[in-house]
Amino acid sequence: MQKRIRVFLLVIVLAMGGMMIAAAAENADTDAVPSAGNPLPDSYADYVFVTASDQYEMYLYEPQISVVLRNRETGALIASTLNENTKKGSLSGKWLGYGFSGVVLDVLSGPSKNYEQVDPVQKKKMSKDVKDPHTLTYTFTPDGFDAELYFTERGLGLTLQVRLQGDELLMTIPDESIQEDMPDSYFGMISLSPMFGATYMDDHTGYMLIPDGNGALIWLTDKEKRFSTGYSQMIYGQDDGFTQRSAGEALFRERYQMVVPPHPVIMPVFGMAHTDEGIGYIAIVEQGEKRCSVEAHPNGAMIDYNRCYAKFLIRDAYKQPLNQSESTKMDMLEQDRTHHDLAVRYCLLSGDDATYVGMARRYRQHLLENGILVPRDTTYRTRVDFLAEEQEKFLVGTRPVVMTDVEEMRAIIADLREAGVQSAFSEYRGWQNGGLWAVPVDSFAADSAIGGTGALKNAIEEAASQDYLIYPYVDALRMNADLNAFTHDAAKMVNKTTLKDQTGRQVYELFYYLLPEKTTEKLGRLTESLERNGVGGLALSGITDHLFSWSSRNNFYSRNDGADAYAGILKDMAGSLSLAMEEPFQYLWPYMSAFLNTPLDGSDYLYVDEEVPFLTITLKGIIPMYSDYVNFEANRTETYLALAETGVYPSFCVTKQDTSRLIYTNSSDMYSTQYDAYRTSIIDFDREFRQMAEKTAGALIADYEKLAGNVRKIIYSNGTIVYVNYSWDPRTADGIDLAPESFAVVAGGDAP
Repeated sequence: MQKRIRVFLLVIVLAMGGMMIAAAAENADTDAVPSAGNPLPDSYADYVFVTASDQYEMYLYEPQISVVLRNRETGALIASTLNENTKKGSLSGKWLGYGFSGVVLDVLSGPSKNYEQVDPVQKKKMSKDVKDPHTLTYTFTPDGFDAELYFTERGLGLTLQVRLQGDELLMTIPDESIQEDMPDSYFGMISLSPMFGATYMDDHTGYMLIPDGNGALIWLTDKEKRFSTGYSQMIYGQDDGFTQRSAGEALFRERYQMVVPPHPVIMPVFGMAHTDEGIGYIAIVEQGEKRCSVEAHPNGAMIDYNRCYAKFLIRDAYKQPLNQSESTKMDMLEQDRTHHDLAVRYCLLSGDDATYVGMARRYRQHLLENGILVPRDTTYRTRVDFLAEEQEKFLVGTRPVVMTDVEEMRAIIADLREAGVQSAFSEYRGWQNGGLWAVPVDSFAADSAIGGTGALKNAIEEAASQDYLIYPYVDALRMNADLNAFTHDAAKMVNKTTLKDQTGRQVYELFYYLLPEKTTEKLGRLTESLERNGVGGLALSGITDHLFSWSSRNNFYSRNDGADAYAGILKDMAGSLSLAMEEPFQYLWPYMSAFLNTPLDGSDYLYVDEEVPFLTITLKGIIPMYSDYVNFEANRTETYLALAETGVYPSFCVTKQDTSRLIYTNSSDMYSTQYDAYRTSIIDFDREFRQMAEKTAGALIADYEKLAGNVRKIIYSNGTIVYVNYSWDPRTADGIDLAPESFAVVAGGDAP
C-alpha cells in the first residue's frame, strides 16, 4: 500500500496532526500483529503499528518519520524522536527540527553555499511564508517501510529505508536515492535519527557510550550546563586531505610534543542505555562510516537532552589557494558528493544486556557473524620490539646509529629464553637500508650496518623455531622527502597542495603521504620479496590508522577510495603473510593477525564520566592484543593492573646500546630503551601474564563488574575470574584477599 502526503512546510512550525495511514498493519505479517489495539501510552496515541518481530513491535508517526519500538516481553519503549506529548523543556530554532525529525539535512544553497537546515518537521520558523514545500511518500513492506522525501523547491531528495530484523533496526539511505536536481543546491550533511533514545536531563539513569580509546561513558545525569558541546569525532580520524595538520602541531619549540592528541575513532559504534528501564542499543555504522562522525552530546550542551547519533558528510568544503604563497584562499566545495549507501544498524538490548558490557558482547557477535573479526592464534607472547638503526646528521648527509644489530637481537632472545620467557613476539624496527625513516620500503633488504639481509633472514628463521616471532616493521603511509627527490608518488590534498607530515624533528623533518595506488604497488613488491626470503610476518603502521581524501591529475578521490585500495592489498597480503597492525581501523580487522598499541584509556574529554574496557571486552579471546610500550608509561603499576583488567599482552621496546645515542636522531623521544634496564621487568611481566593467559586461554570476556573499593571483576567464558585491586589498600572480593595494587586469577571451577 502506498500513500502520498503532500505538505507545504514552514521550516519551524508543523501541523502535528497530518494525514495518517489507518491500516499500516495490513502489509505486516498478521501473525506478528499485537492482539489488542495500540499498547503504547497515550503520549504515542498518534503512532500506528507497522510490523513486529518475535522481540519488538514498531510503530510510526508519519509526519516526523518517527518510530517507536516496544519490547514485547517487558513493554519498555525506545523512540527515534520526541513528539509534542513527550517533549520537555524548551526547544527553539533548529533544535525543534533535531528534536522532532527522523532525518535532518544540512544543505548548501545559493551562491554563498551557506549551510541551511531542512527537515520534514515544520518547526524552524514562525513565519507564515512557505519556504520548504516537500513531498513525503511511504511504501510499506512486511518488515518496515520506505520514506521517500523530496524538497520540491530545492530539488533535493532521498529515501530512508527502515527495517525491523529480529532485535535489530536497520536504517539505510541508498546512494541511488539521493537526488540533487537543481544548481546551487547540494546536500552537505545528513543526521540520522539524532534523538534516537534521547533522554531529558536526568529523567533516566544510564549512559551514552562513545568510541573514544578503549571506550568511554557519558552518564545521563544533570550536567548543570557545564558543557557547551560534547563528543563530535570523525570515524577513522581526521581527513588530512581536507584539513592538513599544521607544522609542529602541539610541539614545544617546534620539537617536543607536549600535548598528546586524542585517540582516533577506530570503531564505528555508539550506544545508549536506559539502565532504569532495561532497554538500550549499540549502533553500528555499517555503510558510509568513512565519512561519518559520531555525535554524543550531554544535556546542557545546546539543549537539555542527552543524545547520540551518526552524522554523514555528503559534500565537504575546503580552502583553495589562489597564489603560490597560499596567502590568499577561496572557499570551495567538492565537485561531487560522496557516493556510498548510508546505513546504521541499531542492535536493541534489554534487561541485563542493556549495559556497556552487553553492547560489547553484541558488537563482538556482529563482527564474528559478518566476518569482520576472524579468530586468530591468541597464544600468549610478550611483545619485545627492537630498534635496529637510526640516522643522525654528519658532515654531509647522515650516518647510521646502530642500536641493536642482528647478532645483538639474537643474544637478547637467547638471554630471555634462558630466563624462562618461553615465547615472544617482536617487531624489528629500522632494519631497512637507511634505518627507521628510510621510507617507503618495497623489498626485504636489510642494512649492512646491522648485519645484512642474510643475517636477518637466518635470525628470523632461528627465532621461529624457538617460538619467537620476529616481524619486520614498515610504515606504509609515508615517504621521506629528503630521500626521495621526485614527488610524483606523493598524494595531494583536494586543493592540489602536497599532503605533508611535518614532524619538527632534527634529522628528517618532512614526510609526504604516498598515493594509495603507490602504497599498493610497493606493498605488493615487498610481499613478493618477503615470500622469496621465507619471511612469514610483517608489522604495519601508517595506513592502519590514517585515511584521507586526495587529488591526482585533476581527479578527486575520497576516503572510500583509499579504504578500498588499502583493504584490497592487505587482503592479498594476508593470504601469505601474518599481518600485525598498529591500532587498525575496523575495516581492516578481517586481515589482522594481531592488534598492536591497543588503547587502554581515553582522551580525557571533560564531559566523559567513566572510561570502560569496551574494545578489549569485544576482542579478547579472538585476536591477540598488545599494549603500547610499558617502558614509556609514566605509571607502570597502573599499566600493569590495566593489562590484567583487559587481557592485553604487555609490550616493550628495547635496544642493546645506550639510549643516549638517540639524542640527535628522529627517535630522540625514546628516552629509555636499553635492554639491561628492562630485562627484569620483561621477565616479571612475562611470568605474571603468562600464568594468567594459561587460565583464560581461548576464553572470551563474558562479564565485567566494578566492585566497591576500586576493584574490578572480570568473568571469562570458561569460568575463570580475574580480580584487580586498583586501591592502595588491601581488599576482599568474593572471599578473595587482594593486596594493594594487585590482581588475582581464580581458574574456572576453583573455589575461592
